Amino acid sequence: MSVIQLEPVILFDANMYIVDGDKPVLVDSGTGFKAEANIEAIMKILDGRELEAIVLTHRHFDHVGGAAAIAAATGAKIYAGEADAVPLREGDSASTMGLEFGGTIPEMDVIGLHEGDIIETGTHKLRVMETPGHTIGSICLLDEVEGALITGDTLFVNGVGRFDLPTASREELVRSIRRLQETPAKSMHPGHGPVFHGDPREQAALGLRMLGEML
Repeated sequence: MSVIQLEPVILFDANMYIVDGDKPVLVDSGTGFKAEANIEAIMKILDGRELEAIVLTHRHFDHVGGAAAIAAATGAKIYAGEADAVPLREGDSASTMGLEFGGTIPEMDVIGLHEGDIIETGTHKLRVMETPGHTIGSICLLDEVEGALITGDTLFVNGVGRFDLPTASREELVRSIRRLQETPAKSMHPGHGPVFHGDPREQAALGLRMLGEML
């Protein structure tokens, strides 16, 4: 498996993943409170290769706070779903929940992603799936080579993303998880918690049952 998980440096950091290849891609960047340690871990994995891109699954600070520092250290370009790229470009520390985490984010150059976009690492092809619900611009990434599904905070092992935060929507989250239930994959790599080595459609079905019980 060429999706490599970086262990969170601090409690509130989201999971970070490197999708390997000639042009490695980092998915999510943590809060940035311990950016130096994360950069050191990334450099160790890259072993002399350059980081091509940083792809952010959604706007929340525990996923995006370290992006600017990692981009500055590596020269990588930053990508996010277009609707969530906007507050990152503006350095909006309120709607990204930076203030709630006790931090701020700078204005940053972010390339917007849309449904069906492909991010290539040289070995892997990551297809962008727009999956709003946790935030309006949330995305998931499907590795079309190995079948890894990176779900951000849309879907967890035995859990679903919150839908009581700004720009969130339970109805959109239900629709997004229904999409994931129809997406064949071989593993699931969520924004928090453990990786699921198995068909993620099982977790999507469980998530829909949980959402039904939350009515």
